[in-house]
Amino acid sequence: MKSLRKTLVVGIVMLMGGSASAALRPQVARPLQAAERALSAHSYAAALHDLALAEAVPAKTAEESFTILQIRAAIDAARGDHAAAAADYAALVASRQLSGPKLTVIAEAEASSYYAAGDYAHAASVIKAYLFRDPRYHQLLLQSYFKLNQCTPLGQAVGSHGSLTDLQMVAYCYAATKDNEGYVRTLSLMVHAYPTPANWTQLLGVLATRSVYADRLALDFFRLQQAAGVPATEPAYMLATQEALQAGLNNAALTIITHGFASGVMGTGADLDRQKRLKALVEKRVAGQGAALAGAIAQARKSNDQQRLFNIGWNRVEGGDKAGLHMMEEAIRSGRLSQPAQAELEMGIAFREAGEMAKAQAMWRPVDDHGGAGELSN
Repeated sequence: MKSLRKTLVVGIVMLMGGSASAALRPQVARPLQAAERALSAHSYAAALHDLALAEAVPAKTAEESFTILQIRAAIDAARGDHAAAAADYAALVASRQLSGPKLTVIAEAEASSYYAAGDYAHAASVIKAYLFRDPRYHQLLLQSYFKLNQCTPLGQAVGSHGSLTDLQMVAYCYAATKDNEGYVRTLSLMVHAYPTPANWTQLLGVLATRSVYADRLALDFFRLQQAAGVPATEPAYMLATQEALQAGLNNAALTIITHGFASGVMGTGADLDRQKRLKALVEKRVAGQGAALAGAIAQARKSNDQQRLFNIGWNRVEGGDKAGLHMMEEAIRSGRLSQPAQAELEMGIAFREAGEMAKAQAMWRPVDDHGGAGELSN
């Protein structure tokens, strides 16, 4: 704060440029010169006294009034009265006697003084009006919005490609104001721009509290956690394996449980026998699915069970057979799936697993719903 005060005083003195004697009548110039000397000696009470003598002179010219205001701003800034200094600088700007670099100097002092005085709304207003191209004051603008709990303009000012520190500020703002949608949206921006395990863990930790991710999107959520490198627990591996089996995604179940054992999370502990039984069941399902494939497809087509056809296709993709993609697309086009947004999310996952990332991105981009699938696709 001392550094700021010194900067403001130097700026105003540079602006004055000896105007306390130029073009001023002696009865005004003399007390102003005394005020400047008192200011230089840090005798602020004496400076204000001398300033009052100059102000008391009747019929002052516009130049005299402007000079008095400049010296008052210098005194208020030097003595640390930020609210008074901000008002002085605002009056100087409003006088319309400043332009170019001189106007910029005073606008900087005005914005900084308002901020130091805790008047963040006026600080933001001045920055937007005069200093929006200055990166130093961009940060002061962000801090002003943050202090005001104005999360939406803060997020707009930071943008989707802001620094990690700035995005964290936006996230904290939304969290502090209990705006969960804004919080999740900002965490999503963070993992897009800075996909670190810590950021993924933070986002997925919030999403995990939503019931939809413990219900119909549980398997998709587990896949996302795995892709993001977020460690999974033994119960999570068991549950995801069972969810995959129930959906007829035997190949996915095998991938999940195999990874669980390979990572060392499974294969030990009191539940070892149950883990082994589940692994044996998965391996049996995978071994027998080839012979039953044609019959399963025929039965699903006969009953017009599009969800079953979708899952059969996805299971084929999981097993390395790209022909399953056509079955999944056919099921989506039928319009008979109960959760079309979820199907589009999973279609994107299938494209990614088949090595067709462009199609995966194209499939995820339009996913838009309020049931969780849109959040995972983003």
